Amino acid sequence: MKLLRKIQGKSAEYSVYTKAKAQDKKILFKYWKEAQVGEWGLTDDGYVAECFDRKGYTDKHGKTKTFIKLTCGVGWDTQFSKIYFEVNHKHGVYSKTNPKRSHDAQENGTTRAKNAITSYAKMVVDVGKVDYKTLGQIYRPDQQNPAATVRRFLKQKISRRMIEKKLKELLVQKKVTKEFALNNLIRALEMSEDKGDVNNFLKANDTIMDLLEMKPNKKMITDTVQIDMTKQIADTIAKEDKRLVLQRKTEENEIND
Repeated sequence: MKLLRKIQGKSAEYSVYTKAKAQDKKILFKYWKEAQVGEWGLTDDGYVAECFDRKGYTDKHGKTKTFIKLTCGVGWDTQFSKIYFEVNHKHGVYSKTNPKRSHDAQENGTTRAKNAITSYAKMVVDVGKVDYKTLGQIYRPDQQNPAATVRRFLKQKISRRMIEKKLKELLVQKKVTKEFALNNLIRALEMSEDKGDVNNFLKANDTIMDLLEMKPNKKMITDTVQIDMTKQIADTIAKEDKRLVLQRKTEENEIND
């Protein structure tokens, strides 16, 4: 079998053989964890491919691990690490230890993503405004336009779920609980009644009915401060995008004048 891949900046076709075929061709191979650069390695599901890179990395605890790259898959030289060519081939991914994991899921697990999520949530809760330039520098300062990069990152569904979770954690820390929200609604109801404000009275009453599950087909709210954070986040980003577009148009008009 031939794999068309771009490796170390060069696109080429790389051969992958079954164990039996490699033996027929008199190809010498080793188990992939033992293969050196230029040698052939045997995967855990019985395929043979060339090893093109082998590099050691030291973690924060001072422990060194070796990352091995075959043309058909990659893996760490650890006790439980495996390379399964057929799984990689099914997903068309040969450069990840877990080809099933999406890029978004993998990116959201990085330290830079977690720092950006935490910073965004704190900006929303503490300031009520998001500074995307600062956020971009936290997330990907290496990009040509860090602010635009972090905006795209925050629009992903998995990112919005992470932000929602972080926002709820921060709100709980600030004692903003479901009881707090319900008390505020009751106060709003009483204020509207005192002022004879029928519209706001009905709105507050409608929200309380939702909370108490008094409407047909309504679910009981179990989360702390049941707010559609995901929609709010998306709306916030959309409004900010629109504001920037309008600002650019204004600046262009001023230049033309």
